[in-house]
Amino acid sequence: MQSDENVPGTSLPQLDYYELVGPMLRREWDDNFHFAYWLGPDDTATVEEATDRFTDLLIPKLGVGAGDRVLDVGCGLGKPAVRLAAATGATVLGITISSYQIGIATERAAAEGLADRVGFQQADGTAMPFEDASFDAALAFESIVHMDRRRALAEMGRVVVPGGRVVLTDLFDREDITAQEAAARAGAPGALPRLADYPALLEAAGLVADEISDISENVSPSFTMMNDITVANKDELAKLFNFTPEQSEEAESMVGQMTGELGCVLIVAHRKP
Repeated sequence: MQSDENVPGTSLPQLDYYELVGPMLRREWDDNFHFAYWLGPDDTATVEEATDRFTDLLIPKLGVGAGDRVLDVGCGLGKPAVRLAAATGATVLGITISSYQIGIATERAAAEGLADRVGFQQADGTAMPFEDASFDAALAFESIVHMDRRRALAEMGRVVVPGGRVVLTDLFDREDITAQEAAARAGAPGALPRLADYPALLEAAGLVADEISDISENVSPSFTMMNDITVANKDELAKLFNFTPEQSEEAESMVGQMTGELGCVLIVAHRKP
């Protein structure tokens, strides 16, 4: 996100989104800047437990171990990267465009005694400064929703070794729309794909789909909770972003509307040999 642009499809300013919203999300949610994974309506796990559970669901799908090198694309505050390194023995490099996130993530790795195997640097996930086949696997944990999806997938397909896995979660549009409507939306800034669009998206990036799982039912309580957090903190958000009253109403309406339309997909793919 750039500070001089607007949120796609709205008149809402992005500003320095990650640094502005980060402290509030840490207070209201968790240092995992991704959704939580719930086992069912009777699941009493805390947000921290359910977000860590989501990370633990993805880690084995990367297929990495000691000596392997993993790229975490859009690493947030580094909690998944540190957990991944501790669980597998792999070396992890996290990238983000936010210097705020890099500072916190670097401190986290050091506090966990993993600074020798977990590092972070400022980089654009759609134009990575790495050579081809630099990593054994790549993780994009709910991050490509903030990027040009096609370019981000192509970059991940480029920087992993042939046969290397790419594991990611993404949001998709659950609305019942026609193929023509979906095609019209595909080129719009901020547009979400449909579940059926992913095989072609992966193929275009030089990736072969191994798993495409609709996990919306497990993740959807997070959408409602995030909506509630937005409403409860709307005054604080208005001050952070210097919203006009009209923009504040637009933001609240947009989040509430999206809650019922969002789906979440878990994807495991590998680079073509």
